[in-house]
Amino acid sequence: MVRSIGNTGLVAPATGVAIAAAVGFGLGLSQTMLGIFGILLVPIATDFGWPRALVAGVMSLVVVKALALTLLVGTLVDRFGPRRVLLSALTLYAIGLIVFATLPGEVTIFYAGFGLICALGAPMAGPTLAKALAGWFDRDRGAAIGLSAGLGTGIGSAVFPVVAGSALPSLGWRGVVMLIAAIILLLGVPVVFALFRDPPPREVERGAAEGLTLTQVLHTPAFWGLMLSVGICAGCMTAMFTQVVPITLSNGMAMGEAVTAVSTFALVCAGAQWAIGMLIDRFQRPAVLVPFYLVGIAGLWLLASSTTVPSLLAAAVMMGVCLGAEYSALPVLLSRWFGLVHFGKVSALAYGIVAVVSGFIPAGLNAVFDATGSYRPAIDAMQMVMLIATLAIVPLPARIARAPRKVAAAALYRA
Repeated sequence: MVRSIGNTGLVAPATGVAIAAAVGFGLGLSQTMLGIFGILLVPIATDFGWPRALVAGVMSLVVVKALALTLLVGTLVDRFGPRRVLLSALTLYAIGLIVFATLPGEVTIFYAGFGLICALGAPMAGPTLAKALAGWFDRDRGAAIGLSAGLGTGIGSAVFPVVAGSALPSLGWRGVVMLIAAIILLLGVPVVFALFRDPPPREVERGAAEGLTLTQVLHTPAFWGLMLSVGICAGCMTAMFTQVVPITLSNGMAMGEAVTAVSTFALVCAGAQWAIGMLIDRFQRPAVLVPFYLVGIAGLWLLASSTTVPSLLAAAVMMGVCLGAEYSALPVLLSRWFGLVHFGKVSALAYGIVAVVSGFIPAGLNAVFDATGSYRPAIDAMQMVMLIATLAIVPLPARIARAPRKVAAAALYRA
């Protein structure tokens, strides 16, 4: 059972925060626009008369999200608190989607518009949501983050591809983007406004208000070991989620089968986040993640060669387990190792690195496809990179020594 820190009077607010965080995760950039981009890729290319690689190249602008996370979002979350940042981001991201859906077929404008929605959607991510959850939940932090993130990302990643695939024939790709914006405004904003709260000051004073500054973290070998291992694997598998549809179609399978695989990928990822979050709470060494990453690497191999529904779904299950392990590990390990005072900045940098990796992979995959007619060479190379990164997990410690840095609770969120 997930237990919130503090007295029993905080249970209901903590539950509300967990529900709202799940909604925030489910409506995030990765679950909405990035999650359905594989479905929209071919229609956009057909509409504008562009090669696939040119359309997929826009995914490299996820680096804009990475820069926004690293340079801005973490600071905003640490200064103003997660609630203000999340509410603003939901509203601005929905408006950005509406603008994007009206853009003409001109390459520069299209890329600029996609970069805009990446920047506006950046705050709807781990640094904002995980900081709130980490502040409300203590002993079972991994389970709490895993449950909220798992439900949110799992349901969002499963539902939006189905919505997009169903609406695409009648609405076109522009109408699908407009529909997503409407869902965010009509569902996300009201729920977050009603339920999402910053951690109360007394909770912060009871243990979270200590930790390392971002500068100190950057001089910690464990952080870079985490980025080399979990960060790279998370970036690779996040990118693959957006490419399941085009890879499946290139193997001669139908759109409906591809969408089913994406939904399976997402739902398995949801369950894995919760289960593996509890596992990390109990067995604190990161090496516990290694078997799940190896399963994901095998899933990549199977996806590249899948021509039947059973093998495709098996690949989706295996990759979902891997991605769930990665999503569970980052926020828990970062908060456990480095504390919560500067968690916004530290986690923003970590998620920014993941975003950079996941942003460039789709363009590379589709460039290889345009040149060779197959995704297989690129996927084989990705498997080797992930195997090396997985081995780098083994020596990572359960905890690192850090001197407490106490701060006044009121200083955490300044108006």
